[in-house]
Amino acid sequence: MTSSGKQAHLKFGAHIYVWQDRYTDDDLLRILDSSARLGLEILEVGIGDDIKFDADALAQESRARNIELAMSPGGVWPMNCDISLKDENDRLAGIAWHKRAIDTCAECGATTYAGAIYGHPGRVSRGPADPDEPKRVADGLRELAEYGAQRNVRLAIEPMSHFRTHVANTPRQINTLLALADHPNLYSLMDTYHLTTEVPDLTQALVEMHPRLWGIHACENTRGAVGTGFLPWPDLAKKLVALQWNGYIGFEAYNSSWRGGAFARERGMFHNVCPDAEAFISASMKKLQTLFNAC
Repeated sequence: MTSSGKQAHLKFGAHIYVWQDRYTDDDLLRILDSSARLGLEILEVGIGDDIKFDADALAQESRARNIELAMSPGGVWPMNCDISLKDENDRLAGIAWHKRAIDTCAECGATTYAGAIYGHPGRVSRGPADPDEPKRVADGLRELAEYGAQRNVRLAIEPMSHFRTHVANTPRQINTLLALADHPNLYSLMDTYHLTTEVPDLTQALVEMHPRLWGIHACENTRGAVGTGFLPWPDLAKKLVALQWNGYIGFEAYNSSWRGGAFARERGMFHNVCPDAEAFISASMKKLQTLFNAC
């Protein structure tokens, strides 16, 4: 990406939620075509109990377009299916649910299962910290990472805002879970939006996560397109080049026109930052490519 050769190949991609949250097989084909037209190499697909699709067809159609698949638990996900909970039945239900999700990844040929699988987004404990929680979570992540390895699916965990979870908000907490789980099939995912409320320096956060960093969810502090907010993209681009990092940069937001804007509002996004998926992605890619080319 640079004349000096310091920066090798980065894979640009996008989360399906930039387009829509619910989809049919025909929708998936249209979104794959859109991804190919934009020059993306990865499509991240949100899955859940409420989402049904033809896994074989998705595998075939994504291969035909040379688009790698990743998946994340973005649809309906029962609150008791949570590997961080004290109750053993809940933890076992969480392990079983995520194993089924990993099975779906394998059936589609998806390479990665990513997200806040260490807990459940939307559950935030405001009581005293549970000293046994990190070990419980790490034990669950280790089992899931091993299951993923058997199915050729890597796992990547992302820190989320303290408004969404208490389990892992910072790179340090993610790195602690990675160290406790101690499994080579377990990686991290940095989300620039979530970290704006959790760390004082995004560039330092990148450095902390770099050793096990699979991907970056790239959007602004508003969840808008890259370059429309206050995040330090020039510094981040320079640091990625200096680190010689090669990985997935995925553009993630909630489409604010899909279902008449209901989708974004259901996700707590009340401003119109992503009315058009292709415009959002094109603007973000152009901004980052310009910055990388200048490094």
